[in-house]
Amino acid sequence: ANKTLLTAVALCLSVSPVLAQEGQAVDADQVLQERVEAEKTEKAAAIDAQKKRIADSVAEAKKELESKEVLAQKLELARKMHQIRPTRVQVDSAIEQASRRMPEAQRSQFQNAMRNMLNYHAIEKISIDAMVETFTLKELIAMVEYYTKPEALSASEKTGTWARQVQPEIARMIDRAIMRAKTGQ
Repeated sequence: ANKTLLTAVALCLSVSPVLAQEGQAVDADQVLQERVEAEKTEKAAAIDAQKKRIADSVAEAKKELESKEVLAQKLELARKMHQIRPTRVQVDSAIEQASRRMPEAQRSQFQNAMRNMLNYHAIEKISIDAMVETFTLKELIAMVEYYTKPEALSASEKTGTWARQVQPEIARMIDRAIMRAKTGQ
């Protein structure tokens, strides 16, 4: 403050003779007051800018924390889904389904070879990560709620049976449609 006052006084003294020569009166108090007000305005602007930076930083930290909390909840729910519907069961079902396209004598050998070559743990991790990335927190909550119901578990187990009945019919219809398109009938 003393430095500012000295600067203002020096300014007044250096300006006064020039202004006085031009016939203008200089009020040292007025010049000093204007300088003090200008400094107050600058300091207030600097304080406001600092407050905004702090508020932005706090908001960003809060958003990051909320994001991490949501991510942790989603990860927990995705893991629950894999406890309810284990990856191994789903992969084994897919292997079994793929083996049906082979001659019956080769099916068992194919299934064993596939099971021995696959890394079930890695597949589960990929699946969990994909669930976390794909589904919202609300969707994962709803999925866990649904699949923990006995009816949902029963329906899920029956999906393979249903698909085995429907898929051959769909394949036949597609084959017929392709033949009709090729023959023009």
